[in-house]
Amino acid sequence: MELLVSWPQGDDLLEAFAAPPPEPTIDNIREAFAKWAERCRQHPDNIALFYFCGHGLQGDGQYLLASDFNRYPTSSFSQAFDFDETRLALQQSGPRTQLYIVDACRDSCLERAGGVTGLAVRDLFKTNACVNELTIRLPAFDQALGERQEVSQLTQALIRCLEGQAAIPDEHGGWEVRTDSIRTGISRLLLAEDFSDSGLTRTVEATGFGDIPLYRLDGPPPAKLTVQCLPSEAAGRTKLACIPQHPPDLPAVDCGTAQERRRSRNGDSVQEWHVELTSGFLKLPLDRGHLETGT
Repeated sequence: MELLVSWPQGDDLLEAFAAPPPEPTIDNIREAFAKWAERCRQHPDNIALFYFCGHGLQGDGQYLLASDFNRYPTSSFSQAFDFDETRLALQQSGPRTQLYIVDACRDSCLERAGGVTGLAVRDLFKTNACVNELTIRLPAFDQALGERQEVSQLTQALIRCLEGQAAIPDEHGGWEVRTDSIRTGISRLLLAEDFSDSGLTRTVEATGFGDIPLYRLDGPPPAKLTVQCLPSEAAGRTKLACIPQHPPDLPAVDCGTAQERRRSRNGDSVQEWHVELTSGFLKLPLDRGHLETGT
């Protein structure tokens, strides 16, 4: 693994490392990328993971900025690299599976930067060695969102996906995280209630091809279940429980009564059950009949 980190002066991040990692200047980025890419292509079944969290701009391509950006004001973009060119070049050299996570703004570049190169160079006559690729980033001309001193929202959603919220059942009855389930899961999480006050109105740009399992979980992942009654006034008369159907050894969950969570556009109280449980197939007994659901 190649890790480069920058931090504000006086930040205590350094205490977490026995030896501080190098700063992501453009020279250090290019050197680390060359070492990483060489290791990745040693075996076609390797999984290449490229993660960038920092500043970026949208010009002819997406430009990612090194920590020493604007070191020379007459040639600011000498300390930047073209992400799209980098990604397309690496697809030609392998390995077969490649993942790119870019947590950076893609605001419009007000003037043509010109001469921004990638970390690798494409061969226009060479075919791709990559057969499974996933790229996750913000939409063009959009901004990355996050609270000061907190993990950004895209990375929060990514972590949750990897922890199991993007897991799906496999053919053997287990749970696995796949490239395609991350693609759909990260957008769903960003539009969920946890981020509803952020002003985010559209999902990330998740592109790629192929779909393979990245890893399998030891057991069912945790899940969050939200239930409403229609009509809404019935919620006050209803109690809810979750009874496991598969796997049968999951514990039953008494969800109690609904709580007021928010107000509708008309100002009416919206009562809901918010339940944290283990993923599986559950039966939800209500006053009349039951509702079957999978989480």
